[in-house]
Amino acid sequence: MFLRTFLVAIAMLQAASANAEPVSWPQELVSDTGFIVTIYQPQVEAFSGNSLEGRAAVAVKKPEDPGMPVFGAIWFTARLDTDRDTRTAIIRDLVVSEVRFADATATQKEDFARFVEQEIGAATLTISVDQLLADLDAGAVSGVDTELQHAPPRILLSTAPALLVSIDGKPTMRAIEGTDYERVLNTPFLIVRDKKDFYLYVGGNAWFAARDVMWPWAHTRRIPENIARLVEPAEEDAENIEKVRIVMATEPTELIVADGEPTWSPVEGMDLLYMDNTDSNVFLELSTQSYYVLLSGRWYRGTGVIGDLDWTHVANDALPSAFGDIPESSVNGAVLSQVAGTRQAREAVLDNSIPQTAAIDRDDKSFTVTYDGDPAFAPIEDIRVEYAQNTAAAVFRYGNLYYACDDGVWYVANSATGPWSVATEIPDAIYRIPASNPHHNVTYVKVYDVTPEVVYVGYTPGYYGSYYYSGSIVYGTGWYYNPWYGPWYYPRYPTWGFHVTYNPWYGWGFGVSWTYGPFRFTYGGHHGWWGVGGYRPYPRPYVGGGYRKTNININIDNSINIGGGRARPETRPNLYNRPENRERMAERPARPTDRRARPAETPQNNVLTDRSGNVYQRRDNGEWQQRDNGQWRQPSNLDRSTRPSQPTMPDRSLPHSQQWQPAVRPQLERDFNARQSGANRSRSFESQRPSRRR
Repeated sequence: MFLRTFLVAIAMLQAASANAEPVSWPQELVSDTGFIVTIYQPQVEAFSGNSLEGRAAVAVKKPEDPGMPVFGAIWFTARLDTDRDTRTAIIRDLVVSEVRFADATATQKEDFARFVEQEIGAATLTISVDQLLADLDAGAVSGVDTELQHAPPRILLSTAPALLVSIDGKPTMRAIEGTDYERVLNTPFLIVRDKKDFYLYVGGNAWFAARDVMWPWAHTRRIPENIARLVEPAEEDAENIEKVRIVMATEPTELIVADGEPTWSPVEGMDLLYMDNTDSNVFLELSTQSYYVLLSGRWYRGTGVIGDLDWTHVANDALPSAFGDIPESSVNGAVLSQVAGTRQAREAVLDNSIPQTAAIDRDDKSFTVTYDGDPAFAPIEDIRVEYAQNTAAAVFRYGNLYYACDDGVWYVANSATGPWSVATEIPDAIYRIPASNPHHNVTYVKVYDVTPEVVYVGYTPGYYGSYYYSGSIVYGTGWYYNPWYGPWYYPRYPTWGFHVTYNPWYGWGFGVSWTYGPFRFTYGGHHGWWGVGGYRPYPRPYVGGGYRKTNININIDNSINIGGGRARPETRPNLYNRPENRERMAERPARPTDRRARPAETPQNNVLTDRSGNVYQRRDNGEWQQRDNGQWRQPSNLDRSTRPSQPTMPDRSLPHSQQWQPAVRPQLERDFNARQSGANRSRSFESQRPSRRR
């Protein structure tokens, strides 16, 4: 079962990342004639795939006029190109559908509208993903529940340093080519057998030995020389490794490690205690004496934490109300992302809908596929699609054609073995692949647009295992997928066994506070573990004494620092940026270098527009002013709805000024606060960005 998506975390640590500067608003364009168009941060009205609809306040200043600019509003549609490595997005292909200037004469309005349409339509704007995320309404992106499984894994507690070693069922032995040894094939760990003993490598030049895989393991320094050569030496030796207990598991299992017997502390002023000597999220509700644990984004309830206990799944939107009141700044604040109804959960759901995009060269022929023998296909229940079982690749047969998804790009061929070309459309049937199939994740990879030279593609986080569920997101489908056994062994996606936790900026992390760093198997081929990125894993990290649970500090400017332990690995990768994938990439349509809007030097990002195109400015004291005949004036109707006689509900076929409008003040306050929140999130991401290890 284990390990496909776990590898994506490792891919993240090996991916290159641009050192992007924080994105600031407003932004401006300077025309050839000297006109300056200032564009304030867009207010998003609709978002789907990579398509964006919104409106924005703008200001136009004549080169010969030293006075105040002319303010107005635009409505537009655009495409969005995102890069999750830098959490930035390019707004491109803008089409301005409506322009309104309250300050201008009738003649000026026509001239300014034409000018703004030309200038903005030929430009690109830059926005951070966090700015976009904060501006989205919860209703702008609707989460769709997938048919996930939530049966609890076996949950174990260790009161001493321990390492969970997961094996996908009964150990299966395979000879190591060119040696006299065998290894356990169906595990992400290196477990080698000589004639009488088994040896387990856990990283940091540390080995354990046992007479049988399921017997007690002991740390050892006496390793046969030829076995030690199977891994590259680590730069540093693991510390405090001698007393680490090896916990073997042949079924879905999660290990909670405590620094001694469980100890508990109160969650500030609440009916909850939390286990304070573990890096896991474990709680005790005092009124019911029920224990709760958070694993892979899912909650489970039990009657204790010690022993082999029965646990019951609790939906993320059915938790006791106290969980939603956990202080954001507390050591337990990170769990709010998995408590439905909280701001953090809503933001996580919205973030899960933002795709990573790329432009792919239509002439790319780089994809190939290897099968374990002749291609073997099996039907997918209830749809007319078959999937290839005996390959690590995601290959499907539908009708007379074959489709394959590789690192976020779709390919098509007339034969199961190729040759493959970049696909320009995907049958709807493939997007109905259920979560019970090991390749359900490909349903989150889309083809957005096609030109004669380029295919625009993208994937949302579901591609590497982040799924919407009951008002929040969880990791993994929870399904068990049978691996392929033949001369080669192909494991499938895991959900359990890797201490998966969520971080607001970097997504799902894997036991990150316990790891001792990467290693590589020096023998290769297709006998290793694989995933979306095709990278080999770290070993499962172990606890070497002490825990890493630390407060989240909210600074004066509302930016957030998460302390304790090393930075988490990122699991929101830009797969397209990997060196092996860059030849697939196509150049974006050429644009003059001066058509990318630049940050404005002086104005504050405090000008917004309502849905009718009226322009407002928020003063430092919190008061609103409305632009009227070239002046900022005190508005008189911010709290009154406008209700044209017909229609009584919004009608997009009508000009915005003629549509029904709710009271303006709540909308302005909401958009302004979202703008501030997005800027703070963006700064927090920059402050938390780890240095990349290669």
